[in-house]
Amino acid sequence: MARRPRREDSVTARPERAATLAADGMLLLATAIWGCSFVVVRLVLREMSPMVFVAIRFTVAAAALCPFVARRPELFRPASVRAGAVVGGWLILGFALQTVGLVRTEPARAAFLTGVTVVLVPLLLVLLHRKPPAAASLAGVVLATVGLLLLTRPSAGGLSSGDALVLLAAVAFALQVIAVDRHARAMPPFVLLFWELVTSAVLAWPAALLLERPIVSWSPLALGAIAGCALLATVFALWAQIEAQRVSPPTRAAVILTAEPVFAAAVSYCVTGERLGPAGIAGSALILSGMLAAELLPQRFAPPQGGC
Repeated sequence: MARRPRREDSVTARPERAATLAADGMLLLATAIWGCSFVVVRLVLREMSPMVFVAIRFTVAAAALCPFVARRPELFRPASVRAGAVVGGWLILGFALQTVGLVRTEPARAAFLTGVTVVLVPLLLVLLHRKPPAAASLAGVVLATVGLLLLTRPSAGGLSSGDALVLLAAVAFALQVIAVDRHARAMPPFVLLFWELVTSAVLAWPAALLLERPIVSWSPLALGAIAGCALLATVFALWAQIEAQRVSPPTRAAVILTAEPVFAAAVSYCVTGERLGPAGIAGSALILSGMLAAELLPQRFAPPQGGC
């Protein structure tokens, strides 16, 4: 016979529910910051060269994180540095491709194209482990692919060089997510994040000096963009995601994160007047559907666990 819920169970559940709602709110705030950052970066790139902006962003972010990791005994362990170098290598590749791509495409398009990362992660895991893909992963890939075709069809603007760079960035971000999953359990999150940011900054500076004509601006827009992207979109948002996912289950967190391109599209419409058009809207909706399918369907059709 089923046990009747006791009053104590209800009282205990309230703090847990409150903690989950607080975690969801924190993660939604981080998602909104990431979405808004597409528009901010697009605007500041009119004044600064892409890799210089990326290099300054990660340098400021790594410096801001120093007080939080300086006394951690794990900081200078070789394993921590190696893990941060691997994760940071994929991260800076993704940000470099995305930022250069933003010079040649619009913020909302870039955000939806970057969102393909959610679909690519399970697909790349299948390729790396050489196992047949799950039905949910295939469904997500099909939906996202059709969405990409609609979003980049000639009537919606076609596939620009910027779009192609952002898609390559999505692949790099997917590999970064896989690398984080592999290394995060072996060390405190802030230690891994610190070396990830340091690696990104160290690799970004040579690229900025060798691969482009460096252009630096210290205008109010540039300073605001650097501070916002370094402190809010990098340090705070990544910390918020780590803290939130200690409470929220991965699927719940992934669903919240799919709102990032929606925020980007809304802000881009208000600030720059960007309109996706009917084909672009349909393609974006399919990409979102693919992102949700890749995360939700495995949970929806998973066999029940445990006893009665």
